Amino acid sequence: MLEVTRKDDFFYVHASLLLNAPRYEVFAALTQYDRFDEFSKRYQENGFVEPAPDSTPRVYTKVKGCVFFFCRTIERYARLELQPNDLISAIVEPEGSDFEYGVETWALEDLGEQTRVVYDHEAKLGFWVPPLIGVWAMRRMLKEDSLKAARAIEQLALENMSLAVTK
Repeated sequence: MLEVTRKDDFFYVHASLLLNAPRYEVFAALTQYDRFDEFSKRYQENGFVEPAPDSTPRVYTKVKGCVFFFCRTIERYARLELQPNDLISAIVEPEGSDFEYGVETWALEDLGEQTRVVYDHEAKLGFWVPPLIGVWAMRRMLKEDSLKAARAIEQLALENMSLAVTK
């Protein structure tokens, strides 16, 4: 399930995925920012950067997307707030980012050998997006990437599980 909406200058994304991997391994996969380029070809750069002064983990992503003639590379720095195996939140740091505001969350629900991931993203971009193209373009890009990303997250989770068993 995927919904993309826009109200004024804010974009909202809500998605729900069912993954065939245990919750703790899905959590581990979703917190490996240095491997996000395996989730989507749109990631040009991704990974951890120097932690915040209070030791909060920070991440950087650089994503490129095009719709017809409208192409944009988007950079983002964010602080990570983690509730192990339950919730991941990435809060945009506007300085150095192409966002004025952004909060992205992944809530994980344990379903035994499966995990439901509920993804929410609220963002105000720091650049102009054509009104008629914005929601349509985001929905199209996310729809194209979501199945591949779900499979990649499952694969990474199962790899993590296999590594844990062999140790």
